[in-house]
Amino acid sequence: MAKIIKLDQHTANLIAAGEVIERPASVVKELVENSIDAEARNIEINLVDAGITEIVVSDDGVGMDPADARMCVEPHATSKIRDKQDLFRITTLGFRGEALPSIASVSHFRLKTSTDGHKGILYSLKGGAFVSEAVIACPRGTEITVRNLFFNTPARLQNLQSQSQELSHITDYVSKIALARPDIAFKLTKNDRVLLQTYGNGNLLEAISQVYGLEIAKHMLSFYESVGYFQVSGFASDLNVSRANKLQITIIVNERVIKNHAVTNAVLAAYKERLVIGRYPLVVLKISADPALIDVNIHPAKLEVRFSAENELLNLVTHAISYALHNSELIPEAEEKNPVPLPPAEEKAEEEFLDIGLEEETHFEDDLDELLRMFEVDQEEPRQYPKEELIKEEPQEPPRFEQQEYSFIEEEGERESLLPKMYYIGQLHGTYLLFQDEENFYMIDQHAAYERINYEKIKRELQKDRNISYELLIPIKLNFTISESLLLAERIEELRNLGIIIEDFGSGTYTVREIPIWIPKGSEREFVEEIINAVIKRGKVERIEFLDSLAKNLACKRSIKANQYLDKNVIDYLIGDLSRCENPYNCPHGRPIIVKFKNTEIEKWFRRIVT
Repeated sequence: MAKIIKLDQHTANLIAAGEVIERPASVVKELVENSIDAEARNIEINLVDAGITEIVVSDDGVGMDPADARMCVEPHATSKIRDKQDLFRITTLGFRGEALPSIASVSHFRLKTSTDGHKGILYSLKGGAFVSEAVIACPRGTEITVRNLFFNTPARLQNLQSQSQELSHITDYVSKIALARPDIAFKLTKNDRVLLQTYGNGNLLEAISQVYGLEIAKHMLSFYESVGYFQVSGFASDLNVSRANKLQITIIVNERVIKNHAVTNAVLAAYKERLVIGRYPLVVLKISADPALIDVNIHPAKLEVRFSAENELLNLVTHAISYALHNSELIPEAEEKNPVPLPPAEEKAEEEFLDIGLEEETHFEDDLDELLRMFEVDQEEPRQYPKEELIKEEPQEPPRFEQQEYSFIEEEGERESLLPKMYYIGQLHGTYLLFQDEENFYMIDQHAAYERINYEKIKRELQKDRNISYELLIPIKLNFTISESLLLAERIEELRNLGIIIEDFGSGTYTVREIPIWIPKGSEREFVEEIINAVIKRGKVERIEFLDSLAKNLACKRSIKANQYLDKNVIDYLIGDLSRCENPYNCPHGRPIIVKFKNTEIEKWFRRIVT
């Protein structure tokens, strides 16, 4: 009996859905791309419970007649390509004919469409099987409703993330496709609350302001350059705006949002030695090229592409952005500290006081003689005062408090040194510390040593139930994208437990009021952004693992770098702290901190000992 069989179509659709439809954001992506291919100028996405319960995508595109509407949910049915030659010149966002049947196979699916704005057709499916159809009145365009996503694949449903995290994936995609198509008006709502809206006037900079905010848009630099078959354009942030991750580098190829590490690195190369390590720009990069030079048929979700003449494109991207930065003001602006406005009553009193002062000044000279006569006194013999009366107590100044560098105190007493007793003899290349004892020569990597010390200190502080914090004199203002704000909103309490008190000011703006006392002075913003970014990106990871990873990242940022010469006193403190670490031999990433050479080995190098 034959063991190999041909799978039925429903099973094949479920397998395809596993590749194409990973989460609610995948559904939104496929439906929005279909709307764009249908020449829509207005696209609305309505979500219930972050799309897990319901997703509705409606557009004003060309619509479908009843025959096409029924055919579109069949596997590999498409209007985008006709034969294999079209695969090499793809100009639409979709082309495989897998999306709609894959979505319909794992949901309750309803399709309404019309080509003339009067008479339309409605089809309902459940798990990929037709349930009903009807002729209805319908505006021109298409509306697709997806309910109870993954109702027949419980394992995938249970592995979805929280509503805020799933919603952040959707808002991230809609934000980027709105930047790719500023000529289309997008509206994204969740439970009847508008999350994002663009107006489709074709102005990319205006779309950037609607996605990232007006303050970000003010710091964007336009660029344009072309060579051969490639043309690059868009906007890149100046040096006053940066982020703690690369997520805001949006790459658009022929109006398709993609991910490409080589192109991302080409963008970052333009900012080399302009932004500090660990900071990344906001960039909207649009690449136009002949479709024959691009292969988009390499990823199920069409998120990755391959280029012909890729090196030429990468050089063009780096040069275009570098040129825009070179022609701009490269001196970062200092943050303005606006004076606190007076309350209306105090402001009015101050104005009245100034008015009175001006009036009296005009009569001052006329009344001077009269004032002197009023205060004339007869001369008397000088009065003798006891010595005790002449010595007056000086008024005591109120106590002054200054923020001191926080020192970590061992709660369990001094730990016994794990390092050998050795003597400092010098520093090599500003990177390695040199020591010796009677029988050995030692080299210590100063960055790795500092990293280990800071890692153990920060990890110990992070693992406390409640961190000691202090209120900032000037709060730190941070701006986030819509998707980041949604994730941050559900992590407020977690940040509070880490000692960071943060308040939502609306429109993606948050104000940090208090921070942990162990954050070093001068690095408050950098550390807070790093912590918030790590908390936002945290997935289903145990708290201990998460805090350990966060401590490693923060320790690396706080540690001194290579090519930095240290004072002898600093080195003594460094070795003292290192000797009390639980593991003074390796940095948190596993690299060695200290290397030992025996005297006999060194003597062999110089042939003082012949073996």
